[in-house]
Amino acid sequence: MKKIIMATNNKGKIEELKKMLSKYEILSQKEDGIEDLDVEENGETFEENAIIKVNSIRNLVDKEAYIIAEDSGICIEALDGYPGTKTKRAAQEELGREVTNKERNNIILEKMVNNTNRKIIWQTVIALIDDDGKIKTFKGEVEGKVAEKLAGDNGFGFDPLFYIEEEKKTLAQMTFEEKEKYSARKRAAETLMKYIQEKN
Repeated sequence: MKKIIMATNNKGKIEELKKMLSKYEILSQKEDGIEDLDVEENGETFEENAIIKVNSIRNLVDKEAYIIAEDSGICIEALDGYPGTKTKRAAQEELGREVTNKERNNIILEKMVNNTNRKIIWQTVIALIDDDGKIKTFKGEVEGKVAEKLAGDNGFGFDPLFYIEEEKKTLAQMTFEEKEKYSARKRAAETLMKYIQEKN
């Protein structure tokens, strides 16, 4: 079975995908011997950014491996889709310095003070370089609400901010198994794996 190389060294994303795709050998680019690359994620959509990232290592890995890259983020309706494709970078650009996940999430809470429309969408796109060299993309999406305050220690990124009303808790308050039910990353990964399984 082919191994799958993921164009990232983000520990949180790699850990989640390894659990979600446990039937496959998933390697980060570093685990495959590729150092960090300075990739400018300047796409206007998550799909464009995923394609930029997967292309960044396509000539650096074993041709027999599948190459994937993922881009994801949150879009808040009341903030005109903010932070969108800049989910990780928006706060950093606003403050002009590196920020922690907690700082990033607190900035969003400040922007949402007294806002009754708290709808939030988590979108994930996984790009795959196929055997023929063409790129295919697989999407997942989950709707929730911006929490009134950060809660939970599990997960990473915006998980403490993303409230699932059905469960009455944030993603960061859930176990991995609970979170999988509401994971845009999981939904994208499932469509990716279905595609790979049908090919093999």
